[in-house]
Formats: sequence, C-alpha cells, structure tokens
Amino acid sequence: MKKILIMMIIIMLGCSYKDGYKLIVGIIKPSLNHLPLDFALAIDILDREKYIIKEFTSGWETNEALISGKIDIAIMPFTYTWLDASNGYKVRIISFFERESDGIITHPDIKKLDHIQGKRIGVLRASTLDIFAEIMSDDHNIEMEFVYFRTPMDMAAALYSGEVDALSYYVPSIFKLADEYNIVYWYGDDYPFHTCCDISATEDAINSKGELIQNFLNGLEFAIKELNRHAELAYKAVEEFFGLYSPYSENSLHHTKYVMGLDEIMKEFELNAFNKMIEKGYGEHPVKPENVYFEIK
Repeated sequence: MKKILIMMIIIMLGCSYKDGYKLIVGIIKPSLNHLPLDFALAIDILDREKYIIKEFTSGWETNEALISGKIDIAIMPFTYTWLDASNGYKVRIISFFERESDGIITHPDIKKLDHIQGKRIGVLRASTLDIFAEIMSDDHNIEMEFVYFRTPMDMAAALYSGEVDALSYYVPSIFKLADEYNIVYWYGDDYPFHTCCDISATEDAINSKGELIQNFLNGLEFAIKELNRHAELAYKAVEEFFGLYSPYSENSLHHTKYVMGLDEIMKEFELNAFNKMIEKGYGEHPVKPENVYFEIK
C-alpha cells in the first residue's frame, strides 16, 4: 500500500511539473486579435503541447484571469494592463500586437460620423473601445452619451433593441452587423497603425517561463510574416477560424494589422490613452511607461 501511495505522489508531482512548464495563454474568443496564434498552432509553428489556450468572452474577463494568475499571458486591450500597473498588479506589456481593428457602427438613419452628435454610444468600460471613442469625441468635437456594457454580446443586443444609437465595436464582429447598420468611422482613420490589443504577461511568468515566452513571441512573429506574405492564405485562415467569408474576411483584414515590438511612438500613444482613463476616473495613480513595458530578451 505504501509503495502504491509513493507511486501516486510521484505521478502527481510529475504531472504538476509538466503542466507548470506549459504557457497558459488567454484569448478573447470573438476577437480577430488572436488570428496569428490560431494560425501558428494550426500549422505547428508553435507546438500545441507547450501551450494551454483559455478562451474568454471579453477583455475584462481575460484581464481578471491574468491579474489573478490563472493565465500567464494574454492578448487583450492595452488599457487593462495600464490600469493594472497603476493599481500595483504585477503584469507587463511585453509586445504590441494587433493594430487598428476598431470603429463605430450606427443605426441605419445615421450615415455620417457627425450625425452621432448627442447620440448614445455603447462601449465596453475601460477598454480600448471606450477610450478610443473618448479620443474621437475630443478630436472631432462630438458629444455623445456613453452607455457601458460588460460583453460584446450585450452591446450588439443593445444596438438591435435601440437602447443605443451606435457602438464602438471591433473586427470581425462589426462586419456581422454591417448588412443592417452603417460603419461610419474607423479609429485608424485618424491614428493609422495604432495599437489596440497587446501581449501582456504576469511578472511571475516572465521570471519563470522566459524561454517559453520568447518562443511564443518568435512563433507569432513568424506567423505574422507568413500571413502578410500570402493574402489568400490569410483570408482562408480568417474563414477557417472565425467563420467569415468573402467579402467579410477581406474587409476584416483590411482593417486589422499585426505589428509586434515595443516602438516608442506607440508607447506614447498608449500613455496618452491612459491619461484619458485618468480623466475618466478609471485610475487614480499615474504610471510611467517603464513600469508598464518589459522587453523579453
């Protein structure tokens, strides 16, 4: 009996060790932001055995999992990580990733951006969809009533019911509404190649799983190059992983870019976005970029 118990403990310890050296990655399932990851796993650029992929329905859910240590790394809106750093959570942005991808979609009777003056716009609180809409409001001198939601599904339902007149929404879901509603603006119109969803990691994972994280980033970089090199392959990947078909697959990628690294211009862009969060009362403590970013080497 004692030998059996010892063997069971050895087996359990062995399993724990193996799982501990997998990288646990959180993604927002409805978002196109994880396309290169899906592609990298599908064609074995990344070894699926080394990763545990956990799916969430929204950015705030993904962020809650990250700050609680349930996942090691996440692809999610950068606003959450800045707010985390401001609140003292041990998470860092390790690379920019998805660029652009967000815009404003409206009821059929609203055909131009300035027609949303005084209208109700649905946003996800504290997300890039929220802050980008605020920045647009300032830039274009458009006043709107912000209505806050927790999930993208709730937002779409509110547009259908008439609870809101417009949504600050994202690819590819924005195109699923485009047959009935009007896309009147893309945030990339004013800020080309702006960051949206970054790759964030816990400091614990950075310290204990650095090699896995570096391999992860290398695999994503390679996947992006392949998708950029072969447009038809990229369209097929969108169709395969997200169920979108032409012209929505092409349109989605036209408004979504993938560029990694940590360039200074986008650090400044994200800092300005976080300052807007401070103005809105989401964060009380200013934070310096050097306390937000960490470059994996």
